[in-house]
Amino acid sequence: MDDQKIMGTGKVELISREELRLSGVKDVHSFNEETVILETHLGLLTIGGQDLHIVKLNLEGGELEVKGIIDSFVYSDESSLFKKGEGIFSRLFK
Repeated sequence: MDDQKIMGTGKVELISREELRLSGVKDVHSFNEETVILETHLGLLTIGGQDLHIVKLNLEGGELEVKGIIDSFVYSDESSLFKKGEGIFSRLFK
């Protein structure tokens, strides 16, 4: 896992739109049953769906597993979401 952190890589595995496994996760910013927003080595990732549950989170290993009905997952460049003096929610809900 140390090589992964140095290189800044990540892996996304989607199984039948009901299970999403990720590597390269740095932090989880927020989550509820419809949205999970997390920081990865490749930028911010927003996962959308229904009845979403985080069933595994290992920040030391950079691993996350989400179960539910996955409708979307979108990467965003962190610099485009954060401007000086603005938080993530003020940018997302404009």
